[in-house]
Amino acid sequence: MKVSSTELPPRQVAFDIEVEQERLDRAIDEAYRRLSGRVDVPGFRRGKAPRSMVERLIGRDRIVEEALDRLVPDVVTEAMQQEKIEAYTRPRVESIEFDPLRLKAVVGLAPKVELGDYKGSLRVDSEQPEVSDEQIDAVIQRLRDSYAQWAPVERAVQLGDRVGIDLQATVDGESRPMLDSKDAEYVVDPDGAQPAPGFAEQLIGMSSDEEKTFTLTLPDDYRETELAGKPAEFHVSLHWVKERELPALDDEFAQQVGEYSDLAGLRAAVESQLRTREEERVREQLEQAAMNKLVEISSIEFPPQLVEHQAQHMLETFTRNVEQQGLQMPQYLRMLGKDQDTFDQEMRSEAESRIRRTLALDAFANAENIGVDQQEVEDEVHRAAAGTEDAAAVERLALANPSTLQRAQEATRERKAMARLLEVATGDGRNGGQKPATSREKTADRSETSDTEIESREAQVGAAPLAEEDRSGV
Repeated sequence: MKVSSTELPPRQVAFDIEVEQERLDRAIDEAYRRLSGRVDVPGFRRGKAPRSMVERLIGRDRIVEEALDRLVPDVVTEAMQQEKIEAYTRPRVESIEFDPLRLKAVVGLAPKVELGDYKGSLRVDSEQPEVSDEQIDAVIQRLRDSYAQWAPVERAVQLGDRVGIDLQATVDGESRPMLDSKDAEYVVDPDGAQPAPGFAEQLIGMSSDEEKTFTLTLPDDYRETELAGKPAEFHVSLHWVKERELPALDDEFAQQVGEYSDLAGLRAAVESQLRTREEERVREQLEQAAMNKLVEISSIEFPPQLVEHQAQHMLETFTRNVEQQGLQMPQYLRMLGKDQDTFDQEMRSEAESRIRRTLALDAFANAENIGVDQQEVEDEVHRAAAGTEDAAAVERLALANPSTLQRAQEATRERKAMARLLEVATGDGRNGGQKPATSREKTADRSETSDTEIESREAQVGAAPLAEEDRSGV
């Protein structure tokens, strides 16, 4: 077997391999024997039919294909051994020629990272987490909204009211109405759901027991496509009007929200959660800035096969998540206004960015001699299992699984490396490479019943939860 190799950028080796005809013939003979034992030839027992009949039945191309499936991986492996090349990615065969058999294959080499002068030039600015009274007031206002009650009023309809109506709507004078609802409840909000643009505005100013007829144009994306864009005549009978009544902002309201003795206690809890979120936001920004700077000042080379693999993994994960929401990827992309090629390119770009950050952080951890002991791995497993339904059982299984322990070790090392990177980037060496405790971790031993109540109440009125899930690593 003749082999020549050429190093290609970035971090790849190309092989030109020529295989002796005798070896190819042997591989074809072996493939024939394997296939003949699986083929039924009329008048012969399996494996006993003449070769010419078997070849006519299944085709010589099928036999050659079977031979190459076994031969090619073997000769590529031998070529790497002969050239003393240690592969980092699975070899990819790019071409096969015959007479004689010649292969061209490419394999990725291990990434190469040369860190820049991170001790001297890696600096990022740190900001102080701040929580304003306006932020606290906004959260408490959303909490009040979630406890609001609807109270009947004797006045004309105003924006934001809830009304009880009978509604009929017809298109083109048809006898059968396209809408026919009795005692329907509707919140008068132009930004909310409405049968046609302008419907909410038509209700403003109406009073109980009043009727009104008006014409509106149905939207172009109306669910019944044959009616989309057509004018519709609406007839509304208004029965009652209710307005939203907010609870008084007092100690009683604080006790209603959770385990708070007074309004001051509620405000203190809200401020604590906001500060935790702000601290996490600032830390995440610092991590991102430090990682970007580390990548920027370093030389990082890796084979393109890594990007292909990472992008494919990300795409499969993303597709599963979309399908779990009841959508297909083509639907999702249409909602985003993107085509598949654009989306795939974005995935590749993000995959490459992730790989660069991961490789840079790993090289930084090596340079800083950051290791992980067994206790730290067990602590990581315990932390990860704590949020599961049967935490003790999950932890036992994880500790007995080598691959799970490996992932826990990697996650712990990444977290320690990131903590050390922030120390270098901000000039703070007081933590000795350990992750500084966040406000959430410092108070993890106290009851969070009241905090959870605040978060769930915020979610009911469409607000983001006060405390977001912890993130670590890159």
